[in-house]
Amino acid sequence: MAAEESEREETTDGGRNVATDGAPTGGTRASRWLGKRWYRTTPGIVTAGLLVVLTALGLAISTGVVAPAFTELDPSAKAAIPPYVYLYGGLGGLAYVFTSLIIEFEKTTEELGRAGLRLLAAPLLAAGIYLLMRFFLTSPSTRQVAGLSFLVGLYVKVTIEALGSLARRLYGRPTKRSQRSRDDAD
Repeated sequence: MAAEESEREETTDGGRNVATDGAPTGGTRASRWLGKRWYRTTPGIVTAGLLVVLTALGLAISTGVVAPAFTELDPSAKAAIPPYVYLYGGLGGLAYVFTSLIIEFEKTTEELGRAGLRLLAAPLLAAGIYLLMRFFLTSPSTRQVAGLSFLVGLYVKVTIEALGSLARRLYGRPTKRSQRSRDDAD
């Protein structure tokens, strides 16, 4: 029975313990790269390559080399949110991913994927912050909006915490009594 079970051993790689399978042929296809360093797996290298391509494309668009409509100074009146808000929010997310790889080069594929998930949240949060900015400022400059969008993408977690804090202040924190009365009503 011991021969049938795949052995798992702990190896140290760069100061961190990483579990590896003793039997290289057992398990699913994903188990071959889960828990391994991103630069030692095909999915990790492909993900990093995709992030590089997205960064290059974003930089080309932001400078006006590709799709100059994204860099117009006066966005279309029909659009509620200018496209450059999404662009710079995404660029901020890409900046976070690459700086986190520089700071901690020994990331696993899962950690790289988690950092890459910011690319989905960053443009959406940048759009939300843009809407809040438009509520408080009559006509913010394009540079202010682009800079704030980039910072929102770079600091997704801080933005989420700040928006949560703002929501708690605006709507008030539910007290234990109001939570109990809502639970009783259900």
